[in-house]
Amino acid sequence: MRGAGAALGLCLLAGCASAQWTYSRPGLTPARLDLDLEFCRRQAQRPDWFALSRSGRLDQDAVKRCMERKGYTAGRDE
Repeated sequence: MRGAGAALGLCLLAGCASAQWTYSRPGLTPARLDLDLEFCRRQAQRPDWFALSRSGRLDQDAVKRCMERKGYTAGRDE
């Protein structure tokens, strides 16, 4: 039983450690960034993924690819 709890804890930590990205583009306004991010996040939702929260079902790599297709440059948050 203790092993199952530890495994669950590790899985939760792994989900929290997913890469976070910042996006830039010449002439970018905060409003445009918000609109594009929301669009890409909707496209990257994976309802078939098991997660305890909605954000756990978000495919960050798919968001990044979508934003790059829109002309953004992605950089990793530190």
